[in-house]
Amino acid sequence: GPPPTLSLHVPSKNNLPAKLTSFIGREKELVEVKRLLTISRLVTLTGDGGVGKTRLSIQAGRELLNQFPDGVWFVEFAPIVNSALLPGGILSIFKLNDQPNKTTLETLQDYLQDMQVLLILDNCEHVIDSAAKLALALLENSPRLEILATSREALNVMGEIAWRLPSLSLPDIKRLPET
Repeated sequence: GPPPTLSLHVPSKNNLPAKLTSFIGREKELVEVKRLLTISRLVTLTGDGGVGKTRLSIQAGRELLNQFPDGVWFVEFAPIVNSALLPGGILSIFKLNDQPNKTTLETLQDYLQDMQVLLILDNCEHVIDSAAKLALALLENSPRLEILATSREALNVMGEIAWRLPSLSLPDIKRLPET
């Protein structure tokens, strides 16, 4: 018979949260975010809380999956209160442990060094300085890594494109899709 496939052992190439609702009203923004990632390896979506930065970043990641052979990985910074734990937060997503005689950051840098990955760093505002340093340290070490961050304010690091997401305008009632 045919050789057994190893598909069960191939790790999934993303950890994006499941899609709960259809994605309407941000098509133009989605196109723009994907375009910006072709220009810069660090794009930060900024804007007020609740405008949809996280949702837009996840949808962009989903649509870019086939461009990142090593995956698109979503890292939730909101629950991390101690900024020293940020590298560990990313490390755990790859199910990696700290290595002896190396900092968590070094372990992470070694792992990502040759990978073509999109990291989505969500909710950076409360750990902004550490998130900025971490993003820079990873980008400098991994030439094919790209980062899409969401934050109420820009990370302010070299090479970053900060793009402010406008509040979602209400749809024109006359143009709503029929149910």
